[in-house]
Amino acid sequence: MRWLERMEDRLHWVAIPGLFKYLAMLGVLVSAVSWINPDVASIIAFDRAKILDGEYWRLLSFGFAPMGVFGFSVFGVLFLVFATFIAFLVSDSLEEVWGPTRTTLYLLSVWVGLMIGPMILDPHTSFIGTYLYLAMFFAFATYFPRYEFRLFAILPVQVRWLAWIGFGIMVLSLLGHLPLISVVLPTLLPYGLWVLPTFLRDRKALAEAGLRRRKFQSKALPEDQAFHRCAECDRTELTDPELDFRTMLDGTEYCVEHLPADSEP
Repeated sequence: MRWLERMEDRLHWVAIPGLFKYLAMLGVLVSAVSWINPDVASIIAFDRAKILDGEYWRLLSFGFAPMGVFGFSVFGVLFLVFATFIAFLVSDSLEEVWGPTRTTLYLLSVWVGLMIGPMILDPHTSFIGTYLYLAMFFAFATYFPRYEFRLFAILPVQVRWLAWIGFGIMVLSLLGHLPLISVVLPTLLPYGLWVLPTFLRDRKALAEAGLRRRKFQSKALPEDQAFHRCAECDRTELTDPELDFRTMLDGTEYCVEHLPADSEP
């Protein structure tokens, strides 16, 4: 979309290469601190009532939500490592496709939306930061749907199915608690503006290129049909592969042996 491209040109100065990776590293740090002091997570979580009481840092700090959803254990540490790997992969992949400017603007648009939405309609959840990660993951899954993760280092699962599972859980949660629309909408709206139109346009271009290729191939001559044929001796490149042919100005074709002396190709 051209207006998005113009906006990206004007706001190129906001680009922060690797911003999502920095966010993930802060999430790792908060997770580690939360294992020592569980109260840390509640101090930075989004809470509209406490924000209105003056705890304004929560408008930003919810984005640093712990990446680990399990307590300190072998499984919890492995999950944190796996989540960090995914965040780094998503960041590098989207910056490769979009560049730092669009990736930064996409992330910031979701972040700002998640600040505004819950202030209008309180979703009564402390997991708003999770939707920031979901928005980035949905974008990655759209461009790299067949990328495989090895769950538990054994089970191969394509990223598109994980994205559909995440989307399904989001929809079911929304149906069970309608105020969650205040976080679901800010998550999906930037996706609908940045990701979906570009993806559909690229897919359309690929489909049109494939159609042109199939049309060209359908018009190609069969292997047993000659392309050259001498008007004098009726020989072709199939009957004599070493034979050279010349085409006259009137379109008549001759082999070099029967080329009219008074005619010029």
